[in-house]
Amino acid sequence: MGVWGGRDFQAPGRSVVIAGEAAAATSHPLATMAAIDALKAGGTAMDGAIAAAATLGVVEPAMTGIGGDCFMLMSVGGTDRILAYNGAGRAARAAEPGWFRQRGLRRIDPDSIHAVTVPGCVEAWCRLAQDHGKLGIERLMQPAIRYAEQGFPVAPRVAFDWAQSASRLAQYPITARHYLPGGRPPSVGDRVQFPRLAKALREIAWKGAEGFYQGWVAEDIMRCLKSEGSLLRIEDLAEHHCEYSL
Repeated sequence: MGVWGGRDFQAPGRSVVIAGEAAAATSHPLATMAAIDALKAGGTAMDGAIAAAATLGVVEPAMTGIGGDCFMLMSVGGTDRILAYNGAGRAARAAEPGWFRQRGLRRIDPDSIHAVTVPGCVEAWCRLAQDHGKLGIERLMQPAIRYAEQGFPVAPRVAFDWAQSASRLAQYPITARHYLPGGRPPSVGDRVQFPRLAKALREIAWKGAEGFYQGWVAEDIMRCLKSEGSLLRIEDLAEHHCEYSL
C-alpha cells in the first residue's frame, strides 16, 4: 500500500521534515534559502529568521516589508523559557483623540494615512541580530538587497496576493509607481526589481537602525507621509525603540 507513519505515499501530500542539524520554513523558497544560507555560514536561528524576514519583504511585497512591525518569540537556549520582543511602532505623538474628534473622524480606515504608525521591524531586526545573532545585520541584509537589486521571478501565490492588493496600491501614486509596473500587478514568472528598496536596505546594512530611522530614508518616508496629511513627524521616527517582554 505504500503507507508509513500515517502517510500514504501513493497520494499527494507532504512527509514530515527530518533534519540532523537545522531546518527553516517560510512561505517562499527564496526566503527559506536565505535562512539556510545564514545557518550554513555559522549563524544562529535568529540570524536565519532575520535573513528570511528581510527577504520576504522583497519577494512577497504584498504581505510584509520594512514598513511593518516585528513580533518575535524565541526559546532561550532551547529551554522552555520563552523570550518575546514587541517590535511594534507607535502612533504619531501628535495623534491626540481631540484632533480626530474636531475633524469628525470617528474611526480610522485601514487604508487611511492615519492608520500608518512608525515601522518597528527594522529596529527589531537590528536589536535581535545584536543580542542573539553572530553574523551582523550587514550580512543578513545581503539576500534581500540582491533580490531587490537584481530582481526575482514572481511566484504563483505572490502573483495572486499582489493582484488582490492592486486596487489598494493604486490609491496612492507612489505605491502605484513602485508596485504596479506598467499600471498592473506582475504576473507569474515576471521578473521584478526594486532598486529604490535595494538602496534603503543597503543603508540599513551599513548603518543599522540609524540608517532607517534617521537620514535620507527617514526624510523620504516623511515627505511621502506629509504629502498625504499624516501626523507623523521625523522626531517620531528618530525616537523609536521597542522592548523585550519576558
